[in-house]
Amino acid sequence: MLNPDDYIFIGIIGKTTKIDGSLTIVPLTTFPDRFMGMDEFFLTKENDSPMTLKVQNVVVGSKKITVKLEGVDSIEKANEMMGYRITIHKDEKADLPKDYYYHDDLKECTVFSSMGEELGKLVNILEMSSNDIYVVDYKGKELLVPAISQFVKEIDIEKRKITVSLINGMLPDED
Repeated sequence: MLNPDDYIFIGIIGKTTKIDGSLTIVPLTTFPDRFMGMDEFFLTKENDSPMTLKVQNVVVGSKKITVKLEGVDSIEKANEMMGYRITIHKDEKADLPKDYYYHDDLKECTVFSSMGEELGKLVNILEMSSNDIYVVDYKGKELLVPAISQFVKEIDIEKRKITVSLINGMLPDED
């Protein structure tokens, strides 16, 4: 039996692009070029059995990613594939550049002030256009910390620890 906690989604199969069964990929990764190196896709979908399909061709363009999968040779067959998630085991995650982190690795990290005070656990990450916002459970209230160097001073994934520097008024119980 598959443990869902051991897998992550890196893309979703989108609509068809050609009568030969080619499909678009909606990437859920910051590194869409990773699809080009994949020989097969492990596909999952709610209430459907997982499946593995060989990749014939992937084209990563500036505006879209298209894939041709073995055995998907018609619009009808391609339409059946829409909505499937391209799934990988967590061990297959791409290496990230310095100071980049996977959201799943950050969640549940303990957040400390630069003075060493434990503030709470990081429970969510809001993806905004300019930068992410870390949501910390601070005494049952939400503490929102912009994920920028002005506030986030250190992240230690191995120790599950994030150190932040806050300004007056950021804590929910401050006036």
